[in-house]
Amino acid sequence: MKIAIPKETYPLEKRVMLTPTAVKELAKEGHHLFVQSGAARDMGILDEEYQNAGAGIVTEPKELYDLAEMIIKVKAPSSSEFSLMHKDTILFCMFHSEQNPVQIYYAGLQGLVIVEMEKIHDSKNKRLIDQTDITGEVGVYYTLRHLEKMPYDTKVMVMGYGQVASGAIKACHKLGMKTKILRKSEYKYIQQYLSDTDLLINGISWSADHRNNKKYLVTREDVKQSNPRIIILDLSVDFPSPIETIRPTNYSQPYYIDENRIHISIYGYPGLVPVTSTRLYSEQVLPLAQIIANNSGLRGIKNRGDLGKVIYKAILNPNKYDWQKYKPEEPTGSRIE
Repeated sequence: MKIAIPKETYPLEKRVMLTPTAVKELAKEGHHLFVQSGAARDMGILDEEYQNAGAGIVTEPKELYDLAEMIIKVKAPSSSEFSLMHKDTILFCMFHSEQNPVQIYYAGLQGLVIVEMEKIHDSKNKRLIDQTDITGEVGVYYTLRHLEKMPYDTKVMVMGYGQVASGAIKACHKLGMKTKILRKSEYKYIQQYLSDTDLLINGISWSADHRNNKKYLVTREDVKQSNPRIIILDLSVDFPSPIETIRPTNYSQPYYIDENRIHISIYGYPGLVPVTSTRLYSEQVLPLAQIIANNSGLRGIKNRGDLGKVIYKAILNPNKYDWQKYKPEEPTGSRIE
């Protein structure tokens, strides 16, 4: 199978989904790997390392996508990237169709078939490609540059107790922060707690119903009444969020001020530690990429053992329903976020 690994175009994104070690394994099995020149250069991985692993180096994105039967990348493409892709190509990436349904339109327009990495779960509903624990830890470490206190003198309140929140709690404990986990029974006292909190961390994944109806745990008024020096760290990056004043940010502009409080809600926290993130992603993605490649695509993939079954459940084929209803009002070449 012909597999393409492009250089990410998302601003300041340094990661790739497959390291030279993973590429070598796929090449050993007879697959043809093509890597865009400079794809991992910002992490110190040179084109020569991919060449030594058996990959061809391609300079232009159009040429790369012309060769591809499967594209493996970190983030969903921009609309301009989609326009370079071809019918029936498999796009294997973090697609997040619920948060960005317009991407379904662009995928349908090009006739692509998507495998949504974030929707591949095992029998216990655990994600097989996942860095939520890193998200929590990295988010907390990033706030240190904004806190005007030593960690041991910082009062933290965490909303949620899933994997993302657990990673944050772990980091807070390592740093010696005074950490409170807000329980559901305590939500009614949230304004009282916020007046004495230095760092508010949201690790709750907000349901579609709550997002659509704009229901909030922390209202704008709560933020106004909070500790004037509070930092608000949103790790789930759902929008709307449980916190009314939160909106997604990116690597170029990771924080903003609203109601005179610092807010942080970075789309892709693991990207702040790209070397570690790429290594972990590559280890997680490789066995799944091997199943798809050794099956020569997705036809009959659910018959390829347990991994084949979970891959099958993560397939999004826009051509099987009305993808045109997701058409944006004014399609442009700008990035979809």
